[in-house]
Amino acid sequence: MSLVLWTLVIAVLTAVVCSLCGVFLVVKHESMIAEALSHAVLPGILVAFLVFQDRTSPWLIISAGLSGLLMVWVVQTIRKTGLVDGDAALGIAFSALFSIGIICANLGLQKVHFDSHCIIDGNLAMAALRPLKIGGTEIAPYAFVSMATVLALLVGFIALFYKELKLMMFDSALAQTFGFRPALLHLIWLALVSITTVSAFEIAGSILVVALMIAPPATAFLLTRRLGVMLTISSVIGVISSVLGLYLGLWLDIAPTGPIASVAGMIFLLTVLLAPKQGVVAKWRRRGIQRANLFQQLLLTKLDSADKNWVDNETLSGAVAWTDKQFSKALAVCRNQDWIDESSLGISITDKGRDYLVESMEAI
Repeated sequence: MSLVLWTLVIAVLTAVVCSLCGVFLVVKHESMIAEALSHAVLPGILVAFLVFQDRTSPWLIISAGLSGLLMVWVVQTIRKTGLVDGDAALGIAFSALFSIGIICANLGLQKVHFDSHCIIDGNLAMAALRPLKIGGTEIAPYAFVSMATVLALLVGFIALFYKELKLMMFDSALAQTFGFRPALLHLIWLALVSITTVSAFEIAGSILVVALMIAPPATAFLLTRRLGVMLTISSVIGVISSVLGLYLGLWLDIAPTGPIASVAGMIFLLTVLLAPKQGVVAKWRRRGIQRANLFQQLLLTKLDSADKNWVDNETLSGAVAWTDKQFSKALAVCRNQDWIDESSLGISITDKGRDYLVESMEAI
């Protein structure tokens, strides 16, 4: 398989893995944990490398996961003091750990692949060039095997604990009532997020990891509240972002990290505007319909409460105190719906108009 295709496959796997992890973070309103973990795992990576002197050692992933759990423990400990809120605790913990990692990288690892450029931007374009060899035989790119393994681990965990995860996400108190341990499950999930983060760290860099963990899940959250559908939509958006972003990077002759993150962000912005229920346009249209309905209801109420059966047109227009355009529009709708009856004497409400008025008041 060509270098471009291997790079595409690795990008797709990375996007799907990050998108799956991000769904639970977005639903639990813990999106900033993705940003924090992408920085907090750095000290764990460096410590394991200094001990084993091998960038391919699985202890790097284990140590990074432990570093992420250390950050979570520090955050929880600070929160329990009650002195600062959760966001402040998160900022303190991850910035401290990331600063330690940056200092170690700059002081002791200048000639090693761990540098600030790699940490921020990753090396997705070159990920397919590093093969995994078993017995002297090249099996596949190391990044592909790494991300495929993490994806299998995530999918297996979600399939095995789907009901428990669903309860933990939407109602932790109910999960505890049923005898589950949502706190422990949450901690295990954060450990998986840490493993995912460090597996994607060198490939995608912190910027893309955070973008893929937040943008596709947040987009899916605007489209549905069903967890299974949300996981599917988030993964599909991650795939679309990685494919379009990679080829956009090739066309512009730049690293694919930025284009992939940009495409994911653009899909989110389009969804914010055009989502059928939660989108800005849909809400604007609903507000317009509600406002129009309000004008019609007020007009019918005025007619229904009149002392006389017939009301003069000019008198009615002055009584509601609207602009000529608002009055004419409400009057036209009521006329088309047969809610009013007009004659040379003026306007009156019909029985059909009274029925609509009663129904609309009951709905409120």
